[in-house]
Amino acid sequence: MLQNYTKVFIHKAILVVVPGAFAPEFINNLSTARKVQKWLKGCYKDPVKQVVEIGVDHDFWALFLTLHHHIIAGGGWVRNNDGQLLVIERNGKLDLPKGKLELRETIAVCAVREVEEECRVKRCEITGPAVKTYHCYIHKGEFALKTTYWYPMKTDYAKKLKPQTAEGISAVYWATPSVIKQRLMEIPSYNSLEEVFLDFIAEQA
Repeated sequence: MLQNYTKVFIHKAILVVVPGAFAPEFINNLSTARKVQKWLKGCYKDPVKQVVEIGVDHDFWALFLTLHHHIIAGGGWVRNNDGQLLVIERNGKLDLPKGKLELRETIAVCAVREVEEECRVKRCEITGPAVKTYHCYIHKGEFALKTTYWYPMKTDYAKKLKPQTAEGISAVYWATPSVIKQRLMEIPSYNSLEEVFLDFIAEQA
């Protein structure tokens, strides 16, 4: 099952937001927008994973947030009657169906709509509260921070699925833990979802 995240993913870097005003020394030196922007650009070029704890009350965190365009999305952790997981392959990565919130739409409605549109699946029913993941990326030259609300869902739909190719989706299918494990050895997933897929694989153990 999806777990709540307190992590913000920036390429290979992970910001872990903690209570208080703590920050490592190099963060204390990132005191201007220009310096934070330079650090962010470096994160997107650095192939080495780094984990940085930052206090929610530290000035850097507020500055970090103001430098990003904020996007809200909804998606689904969808199971069928056999307990298989609905997965997609988008832009060469293993992914879960999700999409941006539209005007005058609730996040729950958004999540169901996006799942059904991206996979051509029907009768998706939300079964519990959403949890959130956070990841950053560069969009049209600007820094973006996407918050995705993931809802657990179920469906009895058993007909053929069809990927929404206009959204960069090349495949959609129901997967067992063993299938997920195999695909992760063949293609990458988004770093914000790696733990989710590993938790699903662990169900087989």
